[in-house]
Formats: sequence, C-alpha cells, structure tokens
Amino acid sequence: MNAKTQAGIYHPLYYLASLGAGGITVAFWKLGNVTSQNAITHAGQAIFLTLAFLLFVINLPFWLKALRAQGSFFGIPIPGTNAISKDVRDERNPVISTGWMAMPVSLGMLLNASFVAVPELLGLSAKAMAPFGFWLWLVTYFLVFILGFQILLNTFATPTHLKEMHFGLFLQPLTYGMVAVPGLSLAMMLGNSPLAQIGLLLGLTAFVVGAFLALLALVFIFLRFSTYGLPDPKVAPTTLLLMPSVTVYTIFILRLFHYMGKHGFEVPHVIFELTSLSAIGLMGAAATLGIIILIGYFRGHVAFSPSWWSFVCPFVALSVLSSITYGFTDGSPLFLVSSVTALGVALSAYTYVGVKTLRTIHIRRRQVLTARTA
Repeated sequence: MNAKTQAGIYHPLYYLASLGAGGITVAFWKLGNVTSQNAITHAGQAIFLTLAFLLFVINLPFWLKALRAQGSFFGIPIPGTNAISKDVRDERNPVISTGWMAMPVSLGMLLNASFVAVPELLGLSAKAMAPFGFWLWLVTYFLVFILGFQILLNTFATPTHLKEMHFGLFLQPLTYGMVAVPGLSLAMMLGNSPLAQIGLLLGLTAFVVGAFLALLALVFIFLRFSTYGLPDPKVAPTTLLLMPSVTVYTIFILRLFHYMGKHGFEVPHVIFELTSLSAIGLMGAAATLGIIILIGYFRGHVAFSPSWWSFVCPFVALSVLSSITYGFTDGSPLFLVSSVTALGVALSAYTYVGVKTLRTIHIRRRQVLTARTA
C-alpha cells in the first residue's frame, strides 16, 4: 500500500488517541496526588502511560507517510515527491493544516504525563530526572514552534475564508500551552542553573504566544458563527477543545504563582483558590456552549470521524481541574465527585471512540483493497 493510499486511510487527528491516554494518566496521578496514591491510581497511570507511548510510536510512521503524501511541508515542497494532488486535501489551508498539530500536542502530553507518573510509579526523584527531561522537552518545544509558525505563515500567505473557521483552531493554542507548563516546572526543579532560566524564558514565550492565538481564534470563530452559523458537522466535537485549553493555561498560571512564591513573592492561598474556581466557572460556560451546539448537530446523526477523539479531552481536563480545585478548597466533596465522575466519563468515551476508530480503519482498509483488486 503506497503512501498516498495510506494517507487516504490515515488522518493526523488519530494522534489524539495518544493525547487522550496521556491526559487520563495525568488525571489518575492528580486524583491520587490530592487524595492518596493507591493501587487503582497507580494501575491507571501505568496502563494509560504505556498506551500513550505505544500509540505515539505506532502513529508516527503513518503520520510521516501521510505528511509526505501531501507533496509539501505546509507549502514547502518535499524533495523526491510529486506535485500535490487535488485528491489529497489542500493542507496549505491553515484551518486544515492545524490538524497536523495533533502529533506535537500528543508528544507534549506524553512528556507531561511521564514527568509526573514515572517518578511516582518507579519511586524516582523528579528533580534528578529534570536535566534529562529538559532536553526531551526542548526538542518538543522547537517542533511545536516550527509547525506552529509554518501554519501561522500560511494563515497570512494563503487566502482563508471566514466560513472555514471552527473550534479545531484551538488545537494550536492548546499545543503551545502543553509545552509551556513543563518549561515552568523544569525551571523550578533546575534551581538557578542556566537551563532553568532557558526553561522559564521559553515557557513564558509559549504561554504568551498560545494565549494570543487562543484569543485570535476566539474572535475569528465568533465572527464566523455570527456570519455563517454552525460549521460542517464533521468538526462538531472540536467545539469542546476550548475546555482543555482552559485547564492547561490555568495550570500554567497556578505554577507561575508557585514559582513566584518560591522566589520570595508571597501569594495568598485565596488567589490560588479564586484562580481555580474561576477556571471551573469558565470551563462550565464553555461546556454549556459546546453541549448546546452538539445537541443541534447530533439530532442530524453526525457520522463518525477522527475529530470524535475531541470528546475525550474535555472530560480529562475537567477531572484534572476538579482535582486541583479540590486541593485548594480544603477538600470540598463537590470537586472530588466532579473529578471522579469526569474521569469515569473520559474512560468510557475513550473506550467507545477507540472501538469506533478501529472499526472505521478496518472498513476503509477493506474498501481500499476491494477497489484495488476490482
């Protein structure tokens, strides 16, 4: 099966399966962190961290072959390939090419999950692992910026209709937030070394760039909705990508407060509490908007697509943020129930979408083989 045939079967959003598994790993770790680590939280971390790693490795060659089949790297010709076929989607379009960010955001989540779960499971010192983790993170960071800036360049160089905008654009700011968080964490663990300063600088840079892109995407999406209404049904689940973005940027802000406290700036506990509660409220508003939009879509029986992996991310985000808020509100049972319930829904959604994905890939492979032998 040649590269173009595989590209017709494979979709870069399948990488969100690895992202979801990494997110569930973090959710299990955070739940155990604010309550108590036990056999269940350890098993959850071990199973889903392994799954996140395997899915990342399995997806990588297909992702690379699908990218090569485009004939260009976001408009820059790839040596040894033919001209871009019209049968293959025009990935110069920044709205479509954003989907290729699914690989670096999954790598960022895999690093985040490994940084918290591996020391917990193996009894290692996170601080001792920090120098090695820094270089892994640095590779991920530059990969994110190379892909992200190429997509930004296409945004200005390629005419894009407002009608094409949708919430899938939040995958890019989510990716920047995903690499910003470990940068700040590494800065705290590496002390006063030059690596710590680099981690802090790059982490803050990713945070600012990602936040700016999120606001920009929100403006475009609002204008698109007010002008053209709802986008194509196949991107319906991406409406909920706003929720994990809220969680990631909230975590960054909370860790920034910790960093400031570590360096002599006293941050009152109530600031942490108000920040996490505000994020919960914002996430609730985003979830309400998303559910209202999705109800309208699914009354029309939306067909399955790789974007359905977006259903896993918001529940993972809600579980992690609820656990964080539980810790800051002196153990309010409401947030513990929210964390456990959201994690249970995330596990159910992950299993359901995983089965649907495997069935879809099997059916498409069979269709391709039948077409080739006909």
